[in-house]
Amino acid sequence: MEIPQTPGDISRRRFFKILSGIFTFIGSLILAIPFVGFFIGPISRISKTHFSRVANLKNVPQGTPTNVRYPDVEQDAYIEERMTRDVWVIKHSADDVTVFSPICPHLGCSYNWNEQKGEFICPCHGSVFAKDGKVLAGPAPRPLDTLPKKIQGNELLVEWEQFEVGIPQKIKV
Repeated sequence: MEIPQTPGDISRRRFFKILSGIFTFIGSLILAIPFVGFFIGPISRISKTHFSRVANLKNVPQGTPTNVRYPDVEQDAYIEERMTRDVWVIKHSADDVTVFSPICPHLGCSYNWNEQKGEFICPCHGSVFAKDGKVLAGPAPRPLDTLPKKIQGNELLVEWEQFEVGIPQKIKV
């Protein structure tokens, strides 16, 4: 025979149903976190721009392409890699500078400035570029790649970027 219950009483069976529901909800919530992170994670990992100090513009000669080496840090999650990069800098005036990537857009070789001819020349496959980066001769599919830069005071800051080689479009890798 069942004992009549008052509205405030709870049976053992109902208690375990409620407890089971609470544990199911908590377990589902814990299992849902990785799934939500999988979809939201890439949005939060959008790369932030990283400008590195390259040179003091007082030390860069005006009008002449200058190869400048500078230290840079590349960070991937918790791994930090220190390296030395180089760029070609052409100073037009105190606040106007062009910065070229040192990588030939044909196949990724390093090119050099030929002072006598006044041209950038890639020794690998004979691509020739004008001082403004335009292709003068050879198999290069596009002009030299420029890099984003900022001038703060007399300091030149550059954001290192790499682009796909061998194609006419400038597509960031």
